[in-house]
Amino acid sequence: MNRIARLAMAIAATTALAAPRTIAAQGTGQAVAVAPFNLHEARGDARDFHGVGTAIADLLAADLRAGGVSVADRGPVQRTVALQARGRDGLLGRQGAVAAAKVLGAQHVIYGGFAADQAGNVRLDARAVNVGSGAVEATERLQGHGDEIPMLVQQLAARFASAMSLARSAGAPQSASLPLRALADYGKALEALDRGDRAGARALLQGLVQEHPDFAPARAALAAASDR
Repeated sequence: MNRIARLAMAIAATTALAAPRTIAAQGTGQAVAVAPFNLHEARGDARDFHGVGTAIADLLAADLRAGGVSVADRGPVQRTVALQARGRDGLLGRQGAVAAAKVLGAQHVIYGGFAADQAGNVRLDARAVNVGSGAVEATERLQGHGDEIPMLVQQLAARFASAMSLARSAGAPQSASLPLRALADYGKALEALDRGDRAGARALLQGLVQEHPDFAPARAALAAASDR
């Protein structure tokens, strides 16, 4: 074997070793699983935040997917996460999130929590974990007003894609703002869809689309709920 041939083989081997993390993100495999966010409710807070954690996960998955990242579908993620062990506080932790992602064949998993105060301020705490090694790849804490969650989720998507070395283009922008109550209704509608309750999902989504016609995810979910 001459010198040029040996050099060509060495270059090919080096390229093959350097490529897998980007290829996994762009291929047909489910590179990322996004778990429903835990809900941290303050004592004495009578507001109904049920559904917000599902909505946040859905928006985050959609933003990653719009940027070209392969993301596991919501239904299988919801069902798999529901089977995992929880901590004493009843919340999904790293062990349960990683276990769910392994079942789904994902290389990375994102999980986190949502909290709000009486003044309408919100906080998102999120982690990205490498499923193979169990190592935390990124930790983010973002704060803002309740109607800024879609914007905060977009920031999470960009930061986590970079931290996980996932090739990501600029996805289509989502609504910059949405009232927290509307976000909760969106999450409840998604959960109704996952249970097979199309009528319940449509009732929530029709009102949401009427009040917030620019919220594209709700229009898409309504179309899915109306499809026979």
